[in-house]
Amino acid sequence: MTGKPIKTSQTGTMRERSLGSWQLRAFAGADPATGKPRQFSRTFHGGQRAAKKALATLVAEVDAGRFRSTSQRTVSHLLDAWLEASQSSQRPRTIYENRSKIEKRLRPRLGHIRLDKLQADAIDAAYRAWLAEGLSPATVHKLRSILSAACHQAVKWDWLDRSPTERAMPPKLVRREMKVPTPDQLSMLVTVAEELDPVLACAIALAALTGVRRGELVALRWSDLDLVKKKLRVPKGLTVTGGEQHTGPTKTHQAREIAMDPVCVKVLKVRWSYMSALSKEAESPLDDDPYVLSYDANAALPVNPDTLTHGFGSLCATLEEPALARLRKANKKVTRADLPIAKLWPFRYTTCVTSL
Repeated sequence: MTGKPIKTSQTGTMRERSLGSWQLRAFAGADPATGKPRQFSRTFHGGQRAAKKALATLVAEVDAGRFRSTSQRTVSHLLDAWLEASQSSQRPRTIYENRSKIEKRLRPRLGHIRLDKLQADAIDAAYRAWLAEGLSPATVHKLRSILSAACHQAVKWDWLDRSPTERAMPPKLVRREMKVPTPDQLSMLVTVAEELDPVLACAIALAALTGVRRGELVALRWSDLDLVKKKLRVPKGLTVTGGEQHTGPTKTHQAREIAMDPVCVKVLKVRWSYMSALSKEAESPLDDDPYVLSYDANAALPVNPDTLTHGFGSLCATLEEPALARLRKANKKVTRADLPIAKLWPFRYTTCVTSL
């Protein structure tokens, strides 16, 4: 049962269309073309008192010229609003990656569609188009996650009654089994890396022995370690956005403590000896709280996380090339994917490597 319009001011009315569902209307003079009153509406869910406050907000938006009716909003408008609203709750790297995906894929494909006309079939067509362009199902799922989050926010804002992403059918996501190197392979990686890049060697060993994420590894300082009690504290993570480093909370937004085995302690002692010798040789005293992984003699600046990833990839390629050459010489068609060294970072296991 609907109620009669309640006039709360000269510029706005509200009407309960069903229990707890209100139609709010604000007026802004006459349309110069037709002479009819211009009105702007919005749906609100809640009690009468809250609806009155929502109406006052709507009237203020109309008066300030900030109101955009549902028929005017497009998917682009929603994505922009969602990005702005998520600034305070997402990490800089996440915001950067989301904006990049929106500009490269979502906006060109769906941005022009009126929000109230966005249907599941258009979203499914976008999924198919992205797959045809060569994107993996996993990447399409990431695009879906962004669009879904924005549409669900639109529901909360009363821009949509229901998210169309719920009715769309993203491609099936096949999870591949992660390949990890054996202890012997890992020992070989670290041994070769020690000759080429001692920082990378330490990073590989720590990743394998602790399971600490890449961004958390590069953010580690020596004050986070207790080699006597054999404990490692992971308080922060480091990301790079637009060429700038950002240090913030860990991915789970919680600091954690990890017990270190004797091998891990040995790796860190070797690392400290190397850093001390380098600092002395360069006549550059170590920073008051140096980073564990740093290419600077004073260890005042952390390693860029992408530098470790690229270095690890190059290391794997160096080790794999002799085997590839032998296989190619035997006229066997083979790619690096066929070789045992896994190009994955970081290693998601905590095997104790006694051969280090």
